[in-house]
Amino acid sequence: MLKEKRNINIYSNKAPIGLGACQVFAICLKNLMVKENNIMINKIVLTVSPIFSIPPKSAAAIESWMYNVAKRLDIENRIVCIQNDGYSKHSVVNKHCEIERIKFGKVYTRLFKKWTRLDPYSYADRIVKIKHQFAPTANESVIFVHNHIKSFKKIIKKEGHSHVVLHMHNFYEPKDVPEDIKIIVPSRFMQSWYRERLPNAFIEVVRNGFDGDIYAQPPEVSRDDFGLTTDDKVVLFAGRIARDKGLLELMQACQTFFKSDSRCKLVIVGDPNAALKGELAQYQDEVKDYAKHLGEQCIFLGGVHPEKIRHYYSLADVIAVPSIAPEPFCMVALEAMASGRPVIASQRGAMVEFIAHNKTGFIFREPLSPEMMAEDITNALNHPDKQKIADNAKQHAYENFTWEIVKDELLSVIKKWYS
Repeated sequence: MLKEKRNINIYSNKAPIGLGACQVFAICLKNLMVKENNIMINKIVLTVSPIFSIPPKSAAAIESWMYNVAKRLDIENRIVCIQNDGYSKHSVVNKHCEIERIKFGKVYTRLFKKWTRLDPYSYADRIVKIKHQFAPTANESVIFVHNHIKSFKKIIKKEGHSHVVLHMHNFYEPKDVPEDIKIIVPSRFMQSWYRERLPNAFIEVVRNGFDGDIYAQPPEVSRDDFGLTTDDKVVLFAGRIARDKGLLELMQACQTFFKSDSRCKLVIVGDPNAALKGELAQYQDEVKDYAKHLGEQCIFLGGVHPEKIRHYYSLADVIAVPSIAPEPFCMVALEAMASGRPVIASQRGAMVEFIAHNKTGFIFREPLSPEMMAEDITNALNHPDKQKIADNAKQHAYENFTWEIVKDELLSVIKKWYS
């Protein structure tokens, strides 16, 4: 591990004449403690790829992370994002947090982005301008670029990389970046992945979180709303309907034991028509076609706003997260735990960092074949301590993953790097 170098001279401040050695030492020690406990950074800029405005109106986990953490910081900060229709250019969240939204006119977009492929006043250029207006003193501010290496590389060409942090929520090859950059990731699994590619980088873990106050409120939906009964055994899937999430494999597993028990139901929370073309649209068509094999035992509830999805976890006897690709973290698994419902998750990626089999949830065995998944789901549904395990998971989530805890983790990293 690389250690942060600090040049601290406890005798650098002159003591008043006449003080004894003990008093001098006490003053020096106090100065040292003040320096160690003082966050030198007093302004923060958080930015992200120009796709969703913040706060997001649909599923956008990264933007949700930024919004929930930024509004809890006691350091003055600005969120910088794209300005989509229906959003103002500027919003005040609270006394510490404001949002600046960047608008690209139709003429500019058509002329410089579509026709000529030139971008004389790019998204990154505008982020830097906003940063200079907000925080003109470079060494007292930090820019956090979330999940957008392209913007990061453009920004550090202008700002250098000592006070620009790359905050990655997904796996992207970090090509053509300085070897000693600072990176934040949400899990140890992801930390190891980036460490293999950037062995000299400073890499710290700041996890994802949830709003404990919101999850403590009772759900607004019930089984009756969707024709489900208390006798039904509900397996719930929530999230993007994409190949890496393993929904088809889950449907195949359900088919193997649904035939013997009509009370078993698969409830899918996610938009099966989100993609209009391409590979994703093809996969969603495959999912809809396979649903016909499950018939009435497969129920699509459609897309749900990220702030509302917690209500739907209450429908489940077991929430399945059968990801076939490595998960950098997985918000659905954490949110399901926070809702007090049993979770069964893939061991591919970071979910095993907070889900312990038969303690805070259940883990699918490898390989993720339909037959083995069916056995694992059946065992979870019939586990005698299923609710106790779910209660343990909820307690674990509240003790480790609320937004307040995540905010403190971020502040701890800032202090480590910049004090």
